[in-house]
Amino acid sequence: MNRVYSLEERFNNYKTSYLFTFEDTVFLATDDETFFIDKDFNLRKYEKVRRIYGNFLYDDSSYYVYACCAGEFGGSVFFRDKATNKTYSYFATCARQVVRFKGQYVVCNNLAHLGRSMSFLFVPNPQHLYELKEEKMKNHCNWYVDVDSLKNRGEINPTGGVKSNYSYDLMSLVSFGVGDSLYSVVCSDTSTFIAVHKNDTVFERQRLFNRTIDFHDSRFIQAGRKLVCLFNLSEGSPFAAYLTRGRKSGMVVIDGNNIDFLDVRQSRR
Repeated sequence: MNRVYSLEERFNNYKTSYLFTFEDTVFLATDDETFFIDKDFNLRKYEKVRRIYGNFLYDDSSYYVYACCAGEFGGSVFFRDKATNKTYSYFATCARQVVRFKGQYVVCNNLAHLGRSMSFLFVPNPQHLYELKEEKMKNHCNWYVDVDSLKNRGEINPTGGVKSNYSYDLMSLVSFGVGDSLYSVVCSDTSTFIAVHKNDTVFERQRLFNRTIDFHDSRFIQAGRKLVCLFNLSEGSPFAAYLTRGRKSGMVVIDGNNIDFLDVRQSRR
């Protein structure tokens, strides 16, 4: 892969707030406008002819998966069925990554509020989740508060065969499958380690650092067989974090059994 300086110069003319992808298109947003990159790598102003839902997490031949996070007030993950255009959802605070593992969709959630917490949802069949038929529900973080039978969701039985596990004082930076095992890079208050998932819990498998990695936001890119995780301490675009002094940011590249870290700590000047 060769670096294309002409494209860098072209895109540097825009003060980018964040980048995101929707289906097969890359979007670039400033504070005032949104552009998409066409097949000739030109920026075209995006005229909103359809609604873009939530934060993109995962895409395959069956589902477009996105999420909405309301922090300590909850959130949801959404599966849009590409064949039927129906949308199914489940409670998730706050979904950051989706991994396909052993025929299931694993939804990885993190919350950095008054400490650390993480959870994992194992979804065998999204069509057995709650179907959202009203358009306004399909981008509503806490759509269940408008459903009488689901307002107190802590007292309801899980639907769709979803299994979950929760851990406090921990956050999952990135999750990935190797062979028959599911792993996560987990950050505690004092360390960073590789954890292996067994049944309904996680166990430390290998200590990586005797310090934590502080982060709030994380984004994921699948590049061939490599999984790239971009993270930063301040909420917002991890791409912007690399261009802004004073933010902690970094990158994790996973290629099979190999894990490479780039952890950047910048000080304000």
